[in-house]
Amino acid sequence: MTDTPLITIGITCHDAAGTVARAVGSALAQNWKNFEIVIVDDASTDGASLILQSLAAQHPRIRVLTNIKNGGVAVSRNRIVEEARGEFIVFFDDDDESVPERLYRQYRRITDYERKFANGAFVICHTARTQSYPYGVVRYEPTMGTDENVCAPHGEAVAERILTGRPVPGVFGSIATCSQMARTEIYRDLGGFDPAFRRGEDTDLNIRAALKGAHFVGISDPLVIQTMTLTGDKKLDEECASNLRLLKKYQVFVSEKLSYSFCCRWIEAKYDFIAGRRAKFMIAIFKLLFCHPAATLKRAVWALPNIGFNVRIRRFYNEAK
Repeated sequence: MTDTPLITIGITCHDAAGTVARAVGSALAQNWKNFEIVIVDDASTDGASLILQSLAAQHPRIRVLTNIKNGGVAVSRNRIVEEARGEFIVFFDDDDESVPERLYRQYRRITDYERKFANGAFVICHTARTQSYPYGVVRYEPTMGTDENVCAPHGEAVAERILTGRPVPGVFGSIATCSQMARTEIYRDLGGFDPAFRRGEDTDLNIRAALKGAHFVGISDPLVIQTMTLTGDKKLDEECASNLRLLKKYQVFVSEKLSYSFCCRWIEAKYDFIAGRRAKFMIAIFKLLFCHPAATLKRAVWALPNIGFNVRIRRFYNEAK
């Protein structure tokens, strides 16, 4: 490939000494020739910093930036956005691997879509993933916008699906930053990731992009192999609090679509289910049925396709205790 734009591979790292070399190796193995790797070490304490410095000394494509104190993934990703020299940014996680053709295929998906459908709108591309759980289960995680012959999910419909769970035709599948690529100018136009979110910062960015009319295109092949690891910032209570903060941030928009109070109480009940707090979950559902009978029944139907995923997440957290 010649005359290809520079792509910045962004990797945030915190206490990933056991996995980050593998992640960087998959970045170096990309068949896209014109790329740089910007790694932000978020004040690791487990020796990851020494591994990154060694890799940078061996490979001139790599630049390592170090946070003096741990600021969270949003802070680290914002440093990548600020430092990126590439026309595009693609994010890799410190415990995942990407197949060698990932950059090429996401670049082609974005630029082909821009020519056919975007009409100047933001275009953000995600790829499907395989998720490997520590108890031996491997599952396929789809992403949205994989039909190349139609206009992709975009605008408020995507934000509504994320925030209220309401099914929207064609709007399904996850859109995680570990599988994301977009033009660098899009991240800068959006103001980067919100550092107030130590969890859910990727969801917040996607909501803001959707409310600005962004189109979410996808690739159905799993180009990312995601290792599900339970790190210090992955706690159920924090996950729940992050989702509630998202609802609060977009309260006006949520209230236009569904009861804000109902959405908050549903999130709390959902995490009671995932945490295995059965009595508390049943009480919460009965209260929701009493106060919001129609909305509760609808949301329960909307949630049915996700039961399997929530059961796997519950097992993941329980077995990691």
